[in-house]
Amino acid sequence: MTDQIRPDLCIVGAGALGIALAQYAKGLGARVTLVDRGEQEPGDGPQQSLRLAALQASAACAHALRHAGEFGLANADPKVRMKAVQERAAVLAAEQAPMTSRDRLTALGIEIVGGAAAFQDSNSLLVGGINIRPRGVILALGASPFIPAIPGLDRIDYFTPDSILENNRKLTHLLVIGGDAAALSLAQALARLGSEVTLVPQGGILPGCDAEITAMLVAALTAEGVRIVDGGSVREILPRAQGTGAVVDLASGESEALDLSHVLVAMGRSADLSPLQPEKARLRVVSASSGQYGRGVLGETSNRRVRLVGAAAGFEQWNHALAHGRAVVETALFGAPLEKLAPQPFLVLTDPPLAQIGRLAAPAKRDHGGHLLRASLVENEQARALGVSEGLVKVVLASDGQIKGAGLIGPGALEMAALLALAMEKRLGLASLARLSLPSPNPLDNIVALGAEAAALRPVSPWTRRWRQARRWGTVWNR
Repeated sequence: MTDQIRPDLCIVGAGALGIALAQYAKGLGARVTLVDRGEQEPGDGPQQSLRLAALQASAACAHALRHAGEFGLANADPKVRMKAVQERAAVLAAEQAPMTSRDRLTALGIEIVGGAAAFQDSNSLLVGGINIRPRGVILALGASPFIPAIPGLDRIDYFTPDSILENNRKLTHLLVIGGDAAALSLAQALARLGSEVTLVPQGGILPGCDAEITAMLVAALTAEGVRIVDGGSVREILPRAQGTGAVVDLASGESEALDLSHVLVAMGRSADLSPLQPEKARLRVVSASSGQYGRGVLGETSNRRVRLVGAAAGFEQWNHALAHGRAVVETALFGAPLEKLAPQPFLVLTDPPLAQIGRLAAPAKRDHGGHLLRASLVENEQARALGVSEGLVKVVLASDGQIKGAGLIGPGALEMAALLALAMEKRLGLASLARLSLPSPNPLDNIVALGAEAAALRPVSPWTRRWRQARRWGTVWNR
């Protein structure tokens, strides 16, 4: 006889996102069942982020040693030991594992069910011989790297953003196929660790990002030796007895042959729902070409009981997925989010880092009081102390002074983006940030300066003008 459980919420996928959302739902008082599908969810958020951060930290140390002369020290050519670099990253990731262990989650009151999972009908799932009939289901599945149909690619052993974090060898000449945030950050880190790196984006760099700040990032990476073939596309991979060849179509219409040692494919991720037998739950794709099941901003599907989060909902970055997932949990339990889903910054974890909130378009003509404000990091004292020669903050304001979007590149970009995102969520105008009290020098000084500029743009009310005039007349009368 099949056992049956009836939780308030069933979260499928015991990766980092599923575990975080299960803990969040439990904290809201729900009875939660977490489904562990028996294998690591692909592209597990914090684990991969931590390993990448450790790799980047080692790369930053190597870069700093090569350029120590810029700070009055002697330059040094570091000897990179990739095995030691990757072992350090693995140890750091392993230290985080106890925080998400099954024993700890069970102690928190989260029921964990293990085994292959599949829908039985629109209201239930079968997991390892247990029938689960929850009030709501959230699919927090991992996502596998997207592999393009490039002739010859299937005939070589290429890396993905997951597998390259296991590589212990120095890569002589690495071809990075892709132009997203992961492609750029990995390209820079591996170049700093001694590899020759060529990046071919298969189209544009960071599609959807502001062209000006994207160009500044491309220039910074190019100055470090990363060759970026902007607008280029890999036409074919040529397997050889020794090494690998590639034919690249350039934006000019010409083609170029490359001699490579290794290939990294970093072109985003996609979640696969097919093992869950979604048709039994009456889950229908939005369109046959997209293969996507999501139908709304809060993970809605054609089955009102089933919602999507993370990569299955189109969110690859951890900060986006977690914020969106929490709102989805609240909606599944209470019918609506406890707070309006706030805009989340898109982050590129390179050096310099890049961040963008919303789209950076000039204020529309109908928004007569809108403004586009800019601040250069060249004028920031902390940036100058760090030897930074370029950086930019751009903020788009509505006519009422509210922040509509922002783009940032340079030291402190990630922290400034978080501050601006919070201001947008709480509906604080940019002028309110002029009152921030900060230790100086500080990269956030640019936000304070832009806040003061925004305050100066606000029109003076008739009451304030009369009050000021009355004070002037009072001063004259007292004389």
